[in-house]
Order: sequence, then structure tokens, then C-alpha cells
Amino acid sequence: MRFDPAAIPLLRRSPRRTSRARYLLAIPAVLALVAAAAGCSTAGSPGGKVSSAITIALVPGINDAPVYLAERDGLFAKAGLSNVTIKSYSTDTQVLKALQAGDADIAALDYGDIFYQEAHHPDLSILADGYDAGSGVLEVLTLKTSHINSPAQLGDKPVGLPNYDLLNQLKPSGHPISLEAAAVSEVLNSYIGNAALSVNWRPMSEADEVKELLSGTLSAIVVGEPYIYEAESQHGAVELMDASSGPTAGLPLSGYVSMSPWAKDNQAAVADFQAALAKAQSDAGMFGPVQQLLPRVVSDVSAEDADLSTLGTFPTTTSLVGLNRVPLLMSNEDMIAVGPGQTWNGKVGSILVHN
Repeated sequence: MRFDPAAIPLLRRSPRRTSRARYLLAIPAVLALVAAAAGCSTAGSPGGKVSSAITIALVPGINDAPVYLAERDGLFAKAGLSNVTIKSYSTDTQVLKALQAGDADIAALDYGDIFYQEAHHPDLSILADGYDAGSGVLEVLTLKTSHINSPAQLGDKPVGLPNYDLLNQLKPSGHPISLEAAAVSEVLNSYIGNAALSVNWRPMSEADEVKELLSGTLSAIVVGEPYIYEAESQHGAVELMDASSGPTAGLPLSGYVSMSPWAKDNQAAVADFQAALAKAQSDAGMFGPVQQLLPRVVSDVSAEDADLSTLGTFPTTTSLVGLNRVPLLMSNEDMIAVGPGQTWNGKVGSILVHN
């Protein structure tokens, strides 16, 4: 059963940030007025162009392993998509550009990128939820020799951060620069209040994060699997804080989107993609399929690391209540600006959620 995120409230903020949060929480729920696309159809039915060929852009990783499962097991073809091309990129920025340029029809993207894009240039449609956080999925690690024994000691410290889904428009100081950083900051706020904003984020690949932690350049690192297992089992790293806990437990991390015009004109292809993905997401929830694929999807992951990695949730449905938590978190962390005289009207641009 998928964890119900509606039961997880945001932590109470420190005085300066509480006033900010109070203003933001007074506005309507960000997705309350989202327009639901009507008449998603199966291939060959009325309601849009019939398309058996699609291109999917993604950054290979655990989050989008179900796409590779669907390809391997012929689920796309069974759903009516006989010609599916998967294009891999190094960063979410590259994936988004490929989608906007028409080089891809569907993209697997971090929700931080999705909602930041919608706040400034609303033109995306969410087709399906992709990956939700679970206990142990995103952790802050350190070494026993670092003399850091509590998250409260991270203020002003250099902390490594995955760089594949950074919001490049945000500066590394004053607020988080990715959804992962926002999750860490949200949990860290309960330990050190506003000092959570003073963390010195150092963006780099997760493999480099582990190396820099071992060299002593970094005091701590934010990593997901399979790098958590690698750092702990091979290098003696220890968990300092679970970034997927308390207010961020079950937080949606990534999803599948298209440009809004494409989704409107290709409702049959959307429905076929959703059907194939739902089956793949269901299969991914069992032990074995994702672990077997990881060494193929992520080149520097061994079979042993894959087998012992902790996985989050691959949801088979899309919850508007769950998705609403992401822009609210980003608003609380000043990643989406709401200045004096501005109103966040409860609608994420023209974003559509296809059910």
C-alpha cells in the first residue's frame, strides 16, 4: 500500500520562517485548481491522435527503472506503443531541453525541476507519478572520523549534493538548490532552525561525493541508493540524518511529463504509456526486477550493491494531494518566490494531471 502523504504536516518553522510559511499556507492548495485532462483514451479510440511511436528522455537511475522494465518485458508494445525510444542524458536540465525542443515526447524529471519550470514558464503536463521517497532512500552521511555527531553541527559545513537535477537558476546560498536539498533543509530545520540555510552545498556527482567525503574535503554528503550502501558498507560511512523522514516522509521525488500541447494532441499515446508504466511500476514494487536492472541502468553499480539497495515507492496512481506537498515545500524553502503584493493563485500554471 502506498503511504498516504496527506497525514504528514510540515514542521513548524522558526520565527522568521514561520511568518513566511503562514503566508504561503494561507493560499489555496497549489494543485486544488489543477485542470484534469478529460477523455484519456486507449489506442485507436476517439479523443486524440493515434501514435504508436514515442521517445522518452531520462537520466538513468533507480527512479525511472520501470521504463527499462517496460522496454525489457514488452509492456509498451502490449499497450499499443510498438516503437519506443529511450534517450539517456546526464542531467535533468538536458532532459527538459530535449523535451522542449521536441527531441523527446515524454520526460522523466525530478519534481523540483517540474514545479520550478511551471512557476516560471507553465507548459508541462504531468502524465504519471514516478518515484516517492521512503525510509533510507535519501540520507545525509558522514564519517566517524569527521567528529560530526549530530545534524545540528552541519551549519556552515561543506555538504555534498547530487548535481544531476539542480535548479541552475538558484544560487547555492540562502536557500536549497534542488528538491533533495530542500528535503534535507526541511528536516534539518528541526535541529538548527534558520542555521539550516547556512549549509555550504557542494554540487557534484554522487560518486564524487563519496570520494570527497573520504578525502575529508566534505563534512557530509547527501546521497541516494546505491551510493548509500556503497559508502556505508565499503567505506564505513554512518547515517547522520534520514532526509526522507518526518515532514518529507513519502515525498514524491520524480514523475513523467510531456509538453501540454503534445499531451492534448496525443491522448491515445498518453493512455497507452500510462497503462504500460502502471504495470511496470507494479512489477518494480516487488523485490528483484529493479535490482536486476540497476547494473545495466547505472554503469558504476555492481550487482551486489543493487541487491542490497533500499528502494522507495513506485506508485501506480497519481495523487494530487501527494503532488501538492512538493510546491508547498519549495515555497517554504524560498525556491519558488512569492513576494510582497504577489499572489500564488493555487494553480500551477497550466499544468495538467492526466488521470
